[in-house]
Amino acid sequence: MNEFPEIALSVDELSVFYGDNKVLEQLSLKVLANEILCLLGQSGSGKTTVLKAVAGLLPLQYGTISIGEEIISSVDTVLAADKRGIGIIFQDYALFPHMTVLENICYGIKEPKQQAELSAKSLLELVKMAGYDGSYPHELSGGQQQRIAIARALAIEPKILLLDEPFSNVDHNLRQQLMADIRQILKARNVAAIFVTHNKAEAFAFADKLAFMEGGKIVQTGTAEFLYLHPCSAALAESMGQGNWLDVQVLDQRRIMSNILGEILSTKQHGFEKGQKCRQFIRFNQLAISGDDTGSAKVIDSVFNGENYLCTLTINKTILVVNLALAQKISVGDTVSVTVLPHAAILFDGQ
Repeated sequence: MNEFPEIALSVDELSVFYGDNKVLEQLSLKVLANEILCLLGQSGSGKTTVLKAVAGLLPLQYGTISIGEEIISSVDTVLAADKRGIGIIFQDYALFPHMTVLENICYGIKEPKQQAELSAKSLLELVKMAGYDGSYPHELSGGQQQRIAIARALAIEPKILLLDEPFSNVDHNLRQQLMADIRQILKARNVAAIFVTHNKAEAFAFADKLAFMEGGKIVQTGTAEFLYLHPCSAALAESMGQGNWLDVQVLDQRRIMSNILGEILSTKQHGFEKGQKCRQFIRFNQLAISGDDTGSAKVIDSVFNGENYLCTLTINKTILVVNLALAQKISVGDTVSVTVLPHAAILFDGQ
């Protein structure tokens, strides 16, 4: 029995230039069989360039890309894009407007017409679009068009599926269901995928593993939970969820001192040296407030977001934002005390 999981895609020390601009620099990643990997990062970090390189749309200045054991891209060798067995789903769906739904799906199926149509109708059932085979793309909603794009990509029985911001044009109310359906389809058909987004909620809901990119490099890879709790960079911490920044000084492996909030306890050792000055990132939900006439903070704003209130406080000329439960009776102008809830401290060098 093989103790090691099968690797569907390997990218090794990949470098890509646009003219003199180095967009990717010695980037490496692996996607396991039947795994959905999300490339997450801010605009310009190189996410889409990775997809284009894997798809065979860009030349490499350095490195290799392999599907299984086969090298499909290197500095010297480039397998044609249509020979790679890769399905691609774009942000704008890229359906042929002059073709029916059935014709769009059949386009990539290399089988006799009758068999291709049977295969296409089976895929329509899979993506919950049975009965739409005679419709044209302009007659469909955004969510329906995306389902057809998924069916067309799956029609070629891809070894890898690439998804570039596939849910950004779909109405928010339909997005969660569409993500759940597509994820279930990929798992059922044993298709590995790379998924690009800058949306944390999409990454959390759709992917098995996240790879966060900054400046053309992957700076950290892991589960959504691990990256949320243990971000290795300030940009990643902020991408995983909003929070407050505090200047602090380390007292010991579990105690940090803030001039604003006093002594802060960490539930885990943070690894910084005693006396070191750091920046601490505290998420909105890691703070609690309570009405207190002797408290040092004052509520200056409160915004209802459907699930709770986001309360903005001022304390010693510093602004903090806190999640406030709907049941709490605290209003703008109230004086409050602030408590840091137990959590593993997120610290970074410097002030």
